[in-house]
Order: sequence, then C-alpha cells, then structure tokens
Amino acid sequence: MSRSRTILGALLALNLLGLGGCSARHAVPEEAPLPFRQAEDAFRLGDYDRAISGYRVFLRSNEREDLRPRAYYKWALAEYRRGDDTKAISVLNDMQQAFPDDQWPQVYSLRADAEDHRGNVLSALHWWEMAWQAGDAQEKQRISNRIQEALAPMDAKSLAKARSVLTEPDLAALVDRRPAPGESGVASAPGPRPTPRPAPIAAPRAQLPAGAAPKLGCLLPLSGPDAPFGQRSLNGIRLALGPEADRMLVARDTGGQPQIARDAVDRLIDDPSVIAIIGPLRSKDAAAIAPRAERAQVPMVLLSQNDGIAGRFVLQPAMTSDRQAAILAEYAVNGLHLSRIGIIHPSDAYGTGLAEAFRRQVEARGGRIVGAQAYEPGTRDFGVEVLSVEKWNDDGLEALFLPDYADTATVLATELRRKQPNLALLGANGWDDPAHLGAAASQLDGAVFVDGFFAASGRPATRAFVAEYQTAHQSTPGLLEAQAFDATTLLLKTVNAGAQSRADVIPRMQSLGSVDGAAGTIHISGDGLRRDLFLLRLEGGAIREIPTERGRDTSVAAQPVRPRTDVLEPRQ
Repeated sequence: MSRSRTILGALLALNLLGLGGCSARHAVPEEAPLPFRQAEDAFRLGDYDRAISGYRVFLRSNEREDLRPRAYYKWALAEYRRGDDTKAISVLNDMQQAFPDDQWPQVYSLRADAEDHRGNVLSALHWWEMAWQAGDAQEKQRISNRIQEALAPMDAKSLAKARSVLTEPDLAALVDRRPAPGESGVASAPGPRPTPRPAPIAAPRAQLPAGAAPKLGCLLPLSGPDAPFGQRSLNGIRLALGPEADRMLVARDTGGQPQIARDAVDRLIDDPSVIAIIGPLRSKDAAAIAPRAERAQVPMVLLSQNDGIAGRFVLQPAMTSDRQAAILAEYAVNGLHLSRIGIIHPSDAYGTGLAEAFRRQVEARGGRIVGAQAYEPGTRDFGVEVLSVEKWNDDGLEALFLPDYADTATVLATELRRKQPNLALLGANGWDDPAHLGAAASQLDGAVFVDGFFAASGRPATRAFVAEYQTAHQSTPGLLEAQAFDATTLLLKTVNAGAQSRADVIPRMQSLGSVDGAAGTIHISGDGLRRDLFLLRLEGGAIREIPTERGRDTSVAAQPVRPRTDVLEPRQ
C-alpha cells in the first residue's frame, strides 16, 4: 500500500467518524457496499450485534480498502460498548496488523479504555500516552483528564510505576502533581461507553459543624450568555425555599464555563455548612464537575439532561433521553399495543441518542423496530424517507418515531400523514413547541410525544406550582423553573426528614420513597432517582395531556400557542 493511499484512508476515516470532538454527522457514501451501510445504521441505533455482523461481512469482502480501517475501528468500538473488552482489543490487534499506519488517536484511546476496564492500568497509561502524542489540543486535554482519573486512587508504589510508563514531560508532570488522597481531582471526559467509569470515592472533605444549620449550594450560569436561563432556574429554587432562601441558599456562578464551574464546586465542597448541591444546569458543566462531587461524597442533584453522569452521590432527576424513550415506549407498546415501529431521525446527537434509547426500550417490552433511517439535520425534502416507510409497510409497520424539533418534525410528519393517514406518530420533547407546530398541529391529530413539563397540566402539584410562580413573577414557568423547584423541594424534604450532614442526605432521601413535584413525581430508590414525564397529544390543533394516573381528569388541559423559551442545550 502506498504512503499516499494510507494517509488518504486515515483522513477519510477521521472525516467519517467526526473525530476530534465533533459529532458524527457525515452520511455514509451511497456507493459504500451494502453490508457496510447496514452496519453503520445498526451502530447508530445501538444494535451492536447487528453492527458487528455487518462489519465482519464487509471486511471479508475485500471491497473499498479506504473504508476498511473505519470498519475495524467501529467493530472494536461496538465490542467495547457491549462490554467485551478482550474482543475489542483483539479486533484492534487485527486492525494494527492489516493497517499499521492507520492508527489515529481515537484508536489508541479505545485500546487504552479497554485495557483500563480490564484492570491493566499501566498498559492503559501507555496507550493513552500514544493517543496524546498523536492528538490535537482538544484530544490532549481529554487524554490528560483520563490519565488523572486513573492516577487518583493510586498509592505511592503504583504512582512510581506509572511514572516509569509516562515518558512525555507534560504527562509525567501529572504524576508529580497528583493531589493527595481525598482531594478533588480533575473531571474526566466520557469514554466510548454510554456509562462512564465511576469516579473513585474518597473521604468527605468537610463535616457540618456541631449545632450549625445545614445549607444548600447551587451552581448556575448567573453571568454570561446563559444568565437568563440560570436566573430562571434560580427563581424556581428560591420559590421552593420560600422565606428560608436567604438563610439556606449558597449560590455560585458558573459563568457557563466548565473551569469556572470546577472552581465554584470546589468552594462549595470546602464549605462545611453545605450538605448538598443543586445543579449545574449545562451538560458540559455537569460532565466537568460531577466526578469532583462524587469523589468528595457531596450529594449533588443535577439539572442537566445528558445521560450517564449520575453516580452514588450524584443524582439526576432531569429529563434524559433514556427516560423519554422509556415513557414513550411503555405507552406505545403496552398502552396503544403497537408492536412494529419504525424510526426516522436526524443524524445529530439529539436524534441519534433518542433513536438508540427508543430502540432499546421498545425491544425490552417485546416490540420490534422494523426499520430505521437517519437524515441530515435541517432536511426539508423527505422523499427518500417516505419511500423507505412505504417499504416498511411490508413488515407490518404500525407507528413511526420522529425524534426531531418541531420545525423539522412537522414537515416530515405532515408528509407521512398525507401518504399514510393510519400510521401512529410518536415524538420526543422537541415536538412540544406550539409556536413552531403552528398550522401543522391541526393536520397531526393523535400524534403523541413526551416532555418534562406541561404548564397546563391537570396534576395538582403542577397547578399549585404554576399558580404560585405566576403570583411571584407575573409569568408562566417552564421546564427550567420547574425542574429547579423540584430538585430543591426534594432536598428540602430530605432536610426536614432529619438530614443534618452530607452522610445523612442519601439515606434520608431514600426514606421519602417519592416526592410529588411540579414536573412529575420523583421516585427514589437505591438505584437513584426516576421522574415521571408528561405524555402529550395533539388534539384539534392544541396540545393536551394524556392522563397517566387513575381518576385524574386532564381533558380540559391545553397548551396555548406561545414561543418556547426553555430550550437550553444547543443542538449538537
């Protein structure tokens, strides 16, 4: 193989994978062999068994040499994500033998992650260093964070061995500067697995002084471009605390920047009067600081919505992709008795994450995904997708899941409704946007979607919260205010149940069993927090709530048409 061809193959693989911190938005070339395209589709939807089978068939075909390194890498990544670290390393060994020059940073990093999960930390350090040497500035920072996470639990003898492995001066310095046991380390970036490796647990850094009243910390963007969102969340927190807000609340500004958030959480961890923390709001901040709270054993109730950040002390009652998918799949399969469902989704992080989660949840309930197809975000012409749906009819298609935002989802949904009026339509929280649904809402009667808050709900706790908020602020609250109110209410009830120290918080919270919140009931167990969401349906051009509790009448609850202002996380 010529050197120029090898470089071309590596560059193609990098572009197709969207590596270096970018999401994989690139569509697979139409001319790619069918097994390769099928494997890519299965991988995007989290069907790793089918993806592995497709990549193996493609690699046996000896076609498209420029796509073969990518196929090896994705095969290894699929093995890793389904938990077979040894097989992942074996596939990477085959890749190295076949394409010794096609070893980009993420290949080294995947090998390191697999070795780390097998308990071979020194071997992992070697491969992380290889990834660091080959990576750009962003990749170097990510690898440095992973190395610091691996160093955190090491004793002096293990550190000496690590120091002998790491030869790069910048990485060797991480060993020399390693914090003493019990001090907070540096947040680690998430690895290839959906669930990050748990952070090491150290002893709490501060205890509540005898006789002192417990306080609650909060981390919000109170300055910078996200300040309006932070202020709305703060309004919800202060409303829940009522007259105790000035005494109990210790607010810290994250500025919407992870480094500022890290400094802010360290100050709260070092404050012995703070027994629990609310926030942060942005997912990038949560990923940076949640491991610090976990290591310090400081209970933290997150307001961010990204999956996979929670731990023993870091709790997440917010609306995640997996929770949306579970609620919708339960209603579709067991409520509407739909067993054959298709998925059409944008190829961005929002659509792909929801599609993968929905597939898992449907199949867990005995349903079947008869087909799935991705499209470029912002697409307005869905001719190809409509033809695919027509083909799925041969397999008994009964419903379609369209996880996109309302401005795009309505274009696709109305075209599908016009062609196949009997298909049930399902959506995610992006649909709950009356202003963008507009006139299309009247053409989509019966479409069902899910969201984390519905101001017109008939739930007593929601109605009481909305009325109280409107009295205090002369405006209608949204998701940000409601989820902050609920997180604070949960911790306030925990304090009232007798929690007077950080060590008391989790046991006292679990004793509550459940808390009826403004944004749905929060269920508390040893596995963490699980919050009910709102099932919504389009009826007569309006959004109405679907009753999910016996005896509750929500037939009069309807959402007025108004712009949506609580979409905080940027589309990825």
